[in-house]
Amino acid sequence: MDALADLVDEWMLTLTEVSEETRTVYRRGADQFTAWLAEAHPKLTEPHQITTRHIHEWMRHLADAGRSKATRRVRLIAVRLLLGYLAAEGVIEVNPAAGIALPEAEEHVVPVIHDEDLTRLLRATDGPGFLERRDTAAMRLLLDTGCRRGELAGINLDDVDLRAQQVTLYRTKGSRPRIVPFGAKTALALRKYLRARAKHPAAASAPLLLTQRPGVVGGWRLSGGGVAEMLARRCAAVGMAPINPHKFRHTWAHDLLANGANEGDVEKLAGWRSPVMVRRYGASAADERARDAARRMARGDRV
Repeated sequence: MDALADLVDEWMLTLTEVSEETRTVYRRGADQFTAWLAEAHPKLTEPHQITTRHIHEWMRHLADAGRSKATRRVRLIAVRLLLGYLAAEGVIEVNPAAGIALPEAEEHVVPVIHDEDLTRLLRATDGPGFLERRDTAAMRLLLDTGCRRGELAGINLDDVDLRAQQVTLYRTKGSRPRIVPFGAKTALALRKYLRARAKHPAAASAPLLLTQRPGVVGGWRLSGGGVAEMLARRCAAVGMAPINPHKFRHTWAHDLLANGANEGDVEKLAGWRSPVMVRRYGASAADERARDAARRMARGDRV
């Protein structure tokens, strides 16, 4: 469906308020739907021919292909938004996906990282070399700020204030920034890393975290994928299963909530726009937090 494919390109130009990651997810959903329509309904050539029946059929196709409820949910959201845009523009009369219920995403409980495992990782990077200093600083920033791996990779030297012990984070460059504090150990790790970084061939460049060799796309900047690879490598070196960078974010949220931070504070610091995300992160340790709170209250001990 060439007509729909062109309109997808137009729709993408309107998505200026979402992150690049979200744009990629939406694009993938719209492209997959367009490709499926062309294969399953080759006689369907114009957007106004799309009906609710086609949307339901596509959802069944994704389910039969083994796609999870979470995947089907985001695919439907993408197509619903696309067709909603077309309806608003008068290209089609109504949005055929508007009344279709979104699949309920399964709750995938992500366990937090135990202190013992964090200690093993950090001890393994306790050395004077450039990589040891960089990796220690990177892990401590993940742990202390709850930043996403892309946000970590996007930090520039000017974003770090060592005296105030805080860093400015951006979901994407140009997006609304947020300032997140970090502790003394992270500040110390950063100072040690910056001394090692000063001897790097790209010491005058903007990125905080540098690679040993420049890449084709990102130059000397450590990428989000590089952060994940670094963690996998460090985990393997100490005989641990790989830790996804996002698990640091779950652990950070749990630690804040366990130590008395309210959900509104965590929401602001994490850069979320909904309290739903706060409850989702660190959910695996929610029972533990509830028990600890009950022990602190010890209502029966007061009477």
